[in-house]
Amino acid sequence: MHLSLLLVVLPLAGCSKIPQANPEFSDAVQYLFQAFEAPPQDVAFAIRELEGQIYQGMDVASKNVNDRALAPEVLTKADVKGIERPGRDLANALPVAVAALSPHGPDEHKRIHMLVDHTPVEPYSPEYYERTFLEGADCWLDKSCEFLRVENELTKENALMTVDYWFPKDYRWVDLNLPDPADVPDGEEAVNTGEPRWAFIARSWTTEVFPGRKDNAEIQQSYSIDIWVPRDGGGYTAGKGAEFETDSTGGGSLRMLCLWAETEFGLSVSDDMVSGTTRNGIDNNFRAADEWLDEN
Repeated sequence: MHLSLLLVVLPLAGCSKIPQANPEFSDAVQYLFQAFEAPPQDVAFAIRELEGQIYQGMDVASKNVNDRALAPEVLTKADVKGIERPGRDLANALPVAVAALSPHGPDEHKRIHMLVDHTPVEPYSPEYYERTFLEGADCWLDKSCEFLRVENELTKENALMTVDYWFPKDYRWVDLNLPDPADVPDGEEAVNTGEPRWAFIARSWTTEVFPGRKDNAEIQQSYSIDIWVPRDGGGYTAGKGAEFETDSTGGGSLRMLCLWAETEFGLSVSDDMVSGTTRNGIDNNFRAADEWLDEN
């Protein structure tokens, strides 16, 4: 879904600079990318940390996407260890994270990810976006298995480039009510003895450089991490003195996508303009998902 955000038509006017994220936010989102396959209690702990950082550091209830965007740190070689990727400098992959509230809970959002044809929820791939299921198609929806693994093949077209490419994407259910990793003895399985609090996350990346059809444009590298966290009152709650009142109560989901991407457009464009345009594209994709769920 989210690699498509690289190719949004750039605005003629400049974009406001995205604020730098706190180290705690960067640490949590980088860890989620690196440790996507880690023990579930480790992933649950990282999501809980990130959930709190989002509510405390972003005005997620704002209609202005500028209030809901941060620039985390760039990825490191340790973060991408074990995945096939282009041999490019990770420092050139610009980071953008955007959060938003959705009126639809994770158990509604999960239906989108079982679509074969993703054009209804991809504003920037209106002609072709097809998903192939590799693992979990028969069990992920009802949580009887943890992972869903897919490949996406798509075409992006806009005023700056047309590019055909593909990328893998993995999804994982996580019970956020698992105990902290420090409370799980070595060699033992983490067990939640109460009610589960289900969220899911997704990780995607490109494996090679994908040239556009003309004018030296290309997708050079891209990596993303998504979260869908329930607003069921079981997570961060804003207390007295909190900068923002919005928290894990209220129903629906907390959405967040962090994208690290390097793209050549075939013309000179500032990093701030690319990051700002990516920020707006992420928000448009969030909106498209909610609109599809409203109607389906």
